[in-house]
Amino acid sequence: MLRFALLLCACLLAACAEGGTDGDGGVDASTPPPGDSGVRRDSGPTGCPSGQHDCGGGCIDDLDNEPANGCRLGCGEACPTPPDGEAACAEDGTCTVGCTPPFRLVDGECVCEARTCEDMGVMCGAPEDGCGMTLDCGTCMGEGSCIDGLCACAPDAEETNDSSTTAPMIDSAPDENTWERTYDMWNLDEADDEDWVRFAVEDTGLDNPSITVTLDQIPMGSNYDLAAYYVCDSGGENSSCGAGMPDNMIGNGCASASSGTTSETVRIDADCDSAFSSNDSGSLFIRVTSSTWGGSCAPYRIRIRIES
Repeated sequence: MLRFALLLCACLLAACAEGGTDGDGGVDASTPPPGDSGVRRDSGPTGCPSGQHDCGGGCIDDLDNEPANGCRLGCGEACPTPPDGEAACAEDGTCTVGCTPPFRLVDGECVCEARTCEDMGVMCGAPEDGCGMTLDCGTCMGEGSCIDGLCACAPDAEETNDSSTTAPMIDSAPDENTWERTYDMWNLDEADDEDWVRFAVEDTGLDNPSITVTLDQIPMGSNYDLAAYYVCDSGGENSSCGAGMPDNMIGNGCASASSGTTSETVRIDADCDSAFSSNDSGSLFIRVTSSTWGGSCAPYRIRIRIES
């Protein structure tokens, strides 16, 4: 009887040992806690897994970030297209608005922002501002014609004279006492036009002529610049700039770049003396350019004065 009781007690102790764990109250550590599904959730408020989002109370895979899908976090329906704009997707995956110029986004709506003549690069005429109104961009001065919003001028008789190599010989002048001429038959016919002309200066024995060139009657709204150069026939290079800024583009010369319609004046003190010649004959080159072209076809005026 005693042996049977001891055997029964041993069996009960073995059964208890097999059913327990190391102090966890009999719960398997691999079993999720109550309420945890064991699936990794994203940090968003929807509770959907990473790579998915809520749509109508259910989780769906994130979409391509395209307006046709309603963007990445949409439900497959295209983003609404606003008037005067187009649907777009923001970086966060939601629908937004892209406005077509001249409309711009203001408080979520496309608002028309009128363009100006300057915005459109228009010099003349009456173009629309993009918002249903007509602009007054003025008219062309002189004999200019307005073509597609830009002023166009008929080239003067000396074109094409856009470089020193194509400069026409306009006149010749002796260096005796004082010689002066005025010319007003040339104009700049577009913003990048250059006018080059050439004059022959003859040494009559008085030596070292002083040559003054003045540019005036610059059209309103324009800013023209002047340069003059002296190239000796004998090859001498002793001429110097007496008034203006030294500029040796094609020989010794001077340049002037006053603002606006202020007249420009340069003076070259010609000196062609060399070991082989004391003759100061040479060519005077004159260059007129515009730093601002106002669209006028009106001629400017050049005055040349030679003194010995």
